[in-house]
Amino acid sequence: MIMVDMTVTVMILVMMFFLGAVFGSFACCQAWRWRYQALKKKDLGQWSVCMHCHKRIKWYDNVPIVSWLVLRGRCRNCHEKIGIADFLSEISLAVAFLMMSWAYLLPILTNWSALARYPELLAVKLAIFVVTLVMLVVLMVLAVYDAKWGELPVVLLILAIVIGGMVFLLKIKELSMVDGADVWGGVVNAMIGVVILAGTCFVLYKASHEKLMGGGDWLLALALALALADWWLALWTIFLANLLGDVIALPGALKKKNFKVHFGPFLVAGFVIVMVLGNCLPLLIQTGL
Repeated sequence: MIMVDMTVTVMILVMMFFLGAVFGSFACCQAWRWRYQALKKKDLGQWSVCMHCHKRIKWYDNVPIVSWLVLRGRCRNCHEKIGIADFLSEISLAVAFLMMSWAYLLPILTNWSALARYPELLAVKLAIFVVTLVMLVVLMVLAVYDAKWGELPVVLLILAIVIGGMVFLLKIKELSMVDGADVWGGVVNAMIGVVILAGTCFVLYKASHEKLMGGGDWLLALALALALADWWLALWTIFLANLLGDVIALPGALKKKNFKVHFGPFLVAGFVIVMVLGNCLPLLIQTGL
């Protein structure tokens, strides 16, 4: 076992936090670019621009999280509001990357010597970590798009399902490498999770005629359930998504008669919380924190 020095640990977590913020900014930009393509508008170009004055944003005004706080959420040129979605996507993905690194990456580094004797297992664990981070970026694009325009692009949903399926297969592969593990039990466990999460969203979508749940929400839920690969985590995800939706969206629903809730962002938020805590809590118990 390799004991990871505290300084190295902090450096890794800080680096992953900043990397998450960068990808959070990237996800928000891609949501806008996807929207422009859907509306067949002129492409935004290679560089980041203000959506109001359309002037190119300088590099020092494009530092994730920091620039938004320094400029107080406004464009330096036209002083129009940039929007809270940019900041929320950056900080959310930054925290998610940090916590996932603590739950997944640090245990791998700590046990590197032991895992190095089993190269295939080491490769699978690293692959789960990396593919999960990729999925988080795709989910953030979907969450931003749904929050802004109330839609979930089908191509991105299919991509999320494919990546979720990859995470599921990697987790089953990891389970098969554990002596005495019930692989088929793990598959059944994951499929029950699919029924709970995606099935519930599909039933609500059909029963409410898209009033409570959109057609893309159950496909998003399918991707999340595959990545979780656990019925208990799937149950917690649908619970937290609904809880967050009620707490955040209920005030708006009480004020406006035809207020429509976009459920995608709440599904993604519930998934990230469960994914992080589902791996961090066992670690906390083991370390006695």
